[in-house]
Parts: sequence; structure tokens; C-alpha cells
Amino acid sequence: MSRISQDLSGCRWQMERMRPGRGVEEGLHLLPAEYQGTHFSWNFAKVPGDVYTDLYRANEIDDPCFGRNMHRAKWAAEYEWWYSRRFEAPQAMKGKRIRLIFDGVDYSCDVWLNGVHLGRHEGMFSAFEFDVTDVLSFEDWRDGSNMLMVKLDPPPKNYRNCGGRKVNFSGDYFSGLVPFGIWQPVRLEATDDIRIDNVRTDISVPSEQHAVLSLVVECVNHTSQPVSAVLKLALKGANCDTDTVSHVQSVALPAGRHRIELMLEVHDAKLWWPWDMGAQNLYTLKLELSRGDVVADVHEERIGLREVTMDYNPGYTRDDVEFPWTFLINGKRHFLRSACWGGQPSFFYGQNNLNKYEDRLAMVKEANVNNLRIFGWHPPEIPDFYRICDELGITVWTNFTLATQAYPSDETFIQGVLHECVETVKVRRNHPSQIFWMGGEEVFFSGAHEQSGNKVLMERIGEAVAQYTRVPYGLASPLSSASAVNMGFKPHESMHANEHYYQGGAEFMEEYYPSLDCAIIPELTAASAPNIESLKRFIPEEELWPMGPSWAYHWADIDILKNLNFEVFGEYREGSLEEFVEATQIAQGTVIQFALETYRRRKPKMSGVALCHFITHVPDIKWGVVDYYGEKKLSYRFLQRSYQPLLPSVQVARRRWQAGEMFEAELWVVNDYQTARPDLTLLWSISASEDVIAQGSSRCDVASDSAQRIDSISTRLAADAKGTFEVHVSLQNPDGDELAANHYVLLIGDQAKAKAQSLAYLDEATARLDEHGHCIYRYWPEMWR
Repeated sequence: MSRISQDLSGCRWQMERMRPGRGVEEGLHLLPAEYQGTHFSWNFAKVPGDVYTDLYRANEIDDPCFGRNMHRAKWAAEYEWWYSRRFEAPQAMKGKRIRLIFDGVDYSCDVWLNGVHLGRHEGMFSAFEFDVTDVLSFEDWRDGSNMLMVKLDPPPKNYRNCGGRKVNFSGDYFSGLVPFGIWQPVRLEATDDIRIDNVRTDISVPSEQHAVLSLVVECVNHTSQPVSAVLKLALKGANCDTDTVSHVQSVALPAGRHRIELMLEVHDAKLWWPWDMGAQNLYTLKLELSRGDVVADVHEERIGLREVTMDYNPGYTRDDVEFPWTFLINGKRHFLRSACWGGQPSFFYGQNNLNKYEDRLAMVKEANVNNLRIFGWHPPEIPDFYRICDELGITVWTNFTLATQAYPSDETFIQGVLHECVETVKVRRNHPSQIFWMGGEEVFFSGAHEQSGNKVLMERIGEAVAQYTRVPYGLASPLSSASAVNMGFKPHESMHANEHYYQGGAEFMEEYYPSLDCAIIPELTAASAPNIESLKRFIPEEELWPMGPSWAYHWADIDILKNLNFEVFGEYREGSLEEFVEATQIAQGTVIQFALETYRRRKPKMSGVALCHFITHVPDIKWGVVDYYGEKKLSYRFLQRSYQPLLPSVQVARRRWQAGEMFEAELWVVNDYQTARPDLTLLWSISASEDVIAQGSSRCDVASDSAQRIDSISTRLAADAKGTFEVHVSLQNPDGDELAANHYVLLIGDQAKAKAQSLAYLDEATARLDEHGHCIYRYWPEMWR
């Protein structure tokens, strides 16, 4: 074999805590690979993982997700943590160049092997490696003759100083607990003197049957002399039937690193598409580096033939919008029915696994989501995430981890950020699902940001990233906040549609969402409580109902949830835990439906909208439509319905109508498919108390990739109407088959009186905020006496 790998991940690691500096003073780095040495009674640990999960497993902390336990675990971040791994090296590695590779450590560490200090690393997103050819032992000792020691430093506490190089840990759904650990795999790799180190692929698509694959292959020659070699390339369908496209090239490799540039024409190409635009065709790309008749190294990965370009949104001038926000995949428009991912599945790295990723991402597609936005409060995802998205046809927008801070502007800080961003790109750039990079999240958002160097930093990141990928890059989101406009950005670029939630009742949804005028909305919030069985897993029984402090500790904005219930139902729905939880989930779903359909009807002037969030990385009472334990909320069904690629939609001016009033609405059809749907029938009905009070139908020819107003409806509500009424719409083909359906629940009530009551409750909530700030315990004044 040309390349031999030994995975050092798993459950054979052990850990111990030390006061900062004491580990080296006591010589832990010099411990030999003894069977019953000093480390024998250390706690066992798992890699990939994190310190808190390892401590919980060892019973040194209580479940950090339960109650208010996260703050009780903060002591762990005051120590350095020593992770050890004894292992036996494969004899087949003898005579090769051997490297010890860490795919990611959060945040900074020192590494020793067999008492030899290999080096130090800082930054969680960049892999790092050490040549251990002359350090590795091949002795035959019980359980191995090699002792690997990793000293994790106490993690940084000031996120401003490590943004872009570490995941965010402060904000309105963080407890202040700082994650850290060996969060990515560790392995040994043995190769010959020449090897393939990295491969970059860029795709252009002149036509649907023709693709051009541009490659940059980075090779390493470990010798001190030039080496003549042969590079063979083969491209063949992995999940589709294709011919093999081959290329052979002689190469001269000077000592050190060397780049080889290649171009491959692919005729009768099987293109990769998002799931609602076509097939997810994937190819196996295999590169073979030979020296004489000996194969020195082989690199193999799966890629997709797809090209991403951007275009300007029609309906805006350059005075309105400076940047292109319409995504084109292989030349065709890709409207983003997006959701902010909200992950990893767990904030605690050690609690993530492949099954969780497969389960959660399957639910993404089931919900008719075609894009996931990994925004700057969360880490760029692991390779398996992008692989699954490749297979499912879900496109990905990846932010770098720069969020909501005024960052330092010194060159040392900037260079550290650029390094982490570039390394992030190099690992993920060949995935066809990865269609957009972005610098910052809410970094042009305050007066402090206006006076900072954030804008220059985001521009520098874009310049650096462009050297390593053709996938488009955006500076930050939003670009049309008040501060961003003050900084010179245009007024209709991108906006975050979060203020309906955060205002807590100042505007109803039908006032707020239609008022936003921009090319794209990368973030739109709505919140609810998770299912009761999920609540019981992290809220102590005595705090379930009436709500205790653990609700707010897990980020329940209780006043906002109550007032949203009132907006949607005309009642606060506080009769029981069951009633309140169900109401919050339906209220969240109702907001989702109204907002998402409002923006989908605006295509192509608008090119995408992203619900915030899809999942949640801790047990919380906040954004996700799928909770921490993988359970769907009722709001999930609203999302699934509103994101149907072929959508019958009803536009109303308000949700409350008075008895006896003439109800009016517009009927729309949105089609995100690339095929037209001629000769359809749009059926509608209005019902109250299960009685149909009006119904009708309209014939329509639905264009591909379109949003069309089809008709209007008007009917007088009964003079004695009360409670609610419903509007149902569906689309049928000429054979009478139902292609899509939708429905809405509206209220009989006085809009002005409801708004007055909402504002009165908001005044009470504001008084609590004025007295206590955003302290989570403001709902329990007795705690302050």
C-alpha cells in the first residue's frame, strides 16, 4: 500500500486536569508508555470530543444540559487538561515518512510524543501535523510503546480576541460556558517520499452536457532532490453511469511543495443539482502519483460537476443594491428556501455522531428546505455534513466564525483569522453542496462596529479566500442594517427579519414582514417550546409548571412567547403546560408560514429567505423547529408546507377580520421547479366551524421558476361569526390529482383592540427589562428580595 493510516480516535484516550503550568512542572509530558504508569488511573476520554462530555461521563460534573448546571461546570475552563493515548505503531509503517495529524483542536494545545515536544497550535479550524518519522517507536510493548500527550490550555474567555479562530460562545442563546477539546479526529499517516497533499477542483459548465474540471494538485517531495513522477487522473460516475475520463501527465517535483495545474474536459457530463432542480450526480475523482513502476500515493474523493455564479436581483437599481444576491447553479436560478442550521447537533462535540447528522439532515430535506446557512455563531461543519448534503442535494452557505463583535484591527489578529478561513475553505471547497462563503454575522450592526476595522477585515477575508476557490463570497449579513447603511452599504441588500420576535408585540406579523424591502433575508426568527417529553429531559420536574427559572436559563423569552400566543390566538394559552407548549409551537408555525410565503411570493426580486433555526445545539426554548433531541415541533409541519417547491399561497392584509366584514385575499402560485406546469386548477374554500361558506376555482398555467398572482377572492363573513375561520387552497393537474395543498387559520376579532392589548402587555414586559436588563431571572422578582 502506498499510504497507510492509523486512526487514533476513539475511546482509548485518558485525561487529567492540572493547574495551569503544573503539568510540565510535574513532567507529565515525559511519561513513558507504561502499562501501569502514572496515567493508569486517569479518567477515560473520547476523541473526537470535548472536556465537558468526558467529565460528565466520568461523573465529575452533572449533566450540563439539565436545569441550570452549565454554570456549575465553568470551573473546568480554569484548568489545563492533559489527554494521553498509548498506542502501537503498525510495522508496515517502517521505512516511510510518518506524520501525526490533528484535524482540529479547540482551541490551543501543546503536543508531545514519547517525551519529545512536537510543537504548539492555536486555532480550532485548521488541521496541523508533525513529522514523527524519527520519534515513533516500533517496539513490541504491552498495549503499545508510544505515548502521545496533548495539553489543552484553558480556553479563552474574551471571544473578541479569538473570533474567526474559535466558535462563538457568547450571545442570547449561550450560557457563557466555553467549549474546548480535541473536537476532530487524530491519525497517523505513513507515505513514501512523494505524496499528494491537497487537491482543489473548480467547475465550469458551458452547457448541460459539457463541464470543464480545473484542478490544482499540491504534491510534496520530502527528499532534498528533484523527483520525476507520473500523475494519473481518472474521473468516473460514482452514483451515475458514465464513461471514465482519464489523463496522464509526467511531472517534475522539486524538493518541498509543488503545484500542478490540470484541466479536464467532460463531455456528456452528468451535472450535480440541488434536489428540487435535478439529480445529485456524483463522480469519483482518483489521482495516482507514481515513481517508476511504483505507485507512491493515491488520492480519492467524490465531487460533483456544478458551477455557482451570482446575478443581480431584478427590480433593484445599483443605488438600491450593490451586490448580486441571486444564486445560479449551472446557469439556472436557485431560490434559497433556506434555514439557519443552528448546529452542530450538540454544542458539546463529544455528543455528536454520524447518526445524528444523517437523521437531522434527512429531516431538512423532508421539510422541503433546499439550502442550509451555517452562520457565524456556529462552526463550519465537519466533512460528513457536507458529504451528506452532497448526496441529498442540499446547498450550503458557510459563514466563518466572526459574529457580533468589534474585532481587533492589528495585523497579527488579522493574519490568524485569514489562516483559519483559508484552511476552512481548503477542506470543504470541493463539495458541490458548498455554494457560498461569508465573512461575518452581524458585524456591521452597532456604533462600535461602525468605528471598528470590521469592514476591512471582511474585505481581507474575501481577498484571501478568492485565491483558493471560485465559489462566491459575501462580506457579511445583514448588509442593510442601520449601521451598515451608515458605513456606506446600500439600503436594500440583505436584512435580518428578527425584530417581529424581539419587539415582543410592538408590531403584528402582517405589519412587520411585508415592510421589509431587500434582495435576500438570511435570517428570520420565530420561537417556541419543545415537546413536553423533551422539556422533561432538561427542566427539573418542580420547574415544569408553573414555569421555573430553568425555563429562562434555557433561553425562554417568556414575555415574548406569551404575547406571540396572544397575537396568533387572541389568548395567552396559560391554562396548563400542555396548552402553553402546543400554543407556542403553533404560533411559531403561523409566523413561519406568514413570513416565508410573503417573501417567496416576491421572487425573483427576492432570491432567498432563511428561517432561524432548523435545529438547536443545546436543549432550549427558542428557535429550532427540531429540538435538541431530534423531535419535531408542530411548527415543523408549517415549514414543510410553506416550503413546498410548488406552492399555492394566500396573501392577506391582516389575520383578524370582524364579523360581517368583507374578507378579501389574493391567490398565488409559486413554482421553484425548473419545469412549467400548464393547465392546473387552483381550488379554494373558506370554512368556519367545519361549514364551507365560500369556494371556487381558477385555471392557471404556471411558468417554471416563477411566482404568479392567479386570482382574488372576496366573501362576506357572517354577522354572528366568532372564533376562527380557515382558508384552504390546493392545486390539481388535468387528471384531478392533487399536486400541493395549503391552509390558513385566521381570526374573527378587532385588530385595533388586539393591538392595544398587545402593546399593554409589552409595556409590562418592558418594565421588567428596564429594572433587570436582559437578566434571565427578571421573571421571578422574589429571587431579588
